[in-house]
Amino acid sequence: MIPLLVGLSIGIVVGLLGAGGGILSIPVLMYVLDQPAYAAAIGSLLGVALTSAGSLTIHVRQSNVRIKEGLVFGTLSVLGSFLGARASLLIDDLLIVRVFAIFLLLVAVLFAYNTVRGSTKVAPPRDGPMTWREKLGLIAVATVTGFATGLFGVGGGFMVVPALVLIMKMTMRHAVGTSLLVMVISSLVGILGRLPFQGDLNFQLIGLFVAGSIVGGLIGSVFSSKIPQRVLTGTFAVLVAAVGIYTMCQSWF
Repeated sequence: MIPLLVGLSIGIVVGLLGAGGGILSIPVLMYVLDQPAYAAAIGSLLGVALTSAGSLTIHVRQSNVRIKEGLVFGTLSVLGSFLGARASLLIDDLLIVRVFAIFLLLVAVLFAYNTVRGSTKVAPPRDGPMTWREKLGLIAVATVTGFATGLFGVGGGFMVVPALVLIMKMTMRHAVGTSLLVMVISSLVGILGRLPFQGDLNFQLIGLFVAGSIVGGLIGSVFSSKIPQRVLTGTFAVLVAAVGIYTMCQSWF
């Protein structure tokens, strides 16, 4: 029952923000559900992929998904995701967790900055095709996002959403919906990059966690348009900072 409730909570965050599932899933699976880092990454990727897919159906019905742009970004992230997944098999789990703790704190700072700055406002519409600088920026962000997905087991929505807004000139609502499509693609590639699975995996626990995540994602998606985005990002920044500090204390000290 606990894995189901924990997954439900994580799924709601994904549905509300279009981001954050993997960032929160990894520490929760490790420190609340007592899973090793490798199993936590696989569980996180499965949760992000299926939860994002479930939430995606809601956002498609609400016309919040730019499918063409999402497929482009997702395709660009494939190589980075596969390389990150293979690299995770070669790096010590403790080192990955330590780096991930720093990664969490950087994400918290980014979300706090965006909340204070108010960057969740809609972007101006695009007047013409993307410039070469924007294309290079898109390729770089997509590759880095994919690598983080493969290495840590995160979905990367917190990086995808700002990129879609700033580079591809989407509204915040379209960026949140489209990021779910990107996360489905990159998470599935991250899972494939870890094949064949190593060690004993508690598929019953992971299954309950993922089931809860899917239901939570659907719930969060329904309410995503009813809560101010700035309130969500501010709350998320505080939550990620707390998780990052806890993860750092557990892995470094």
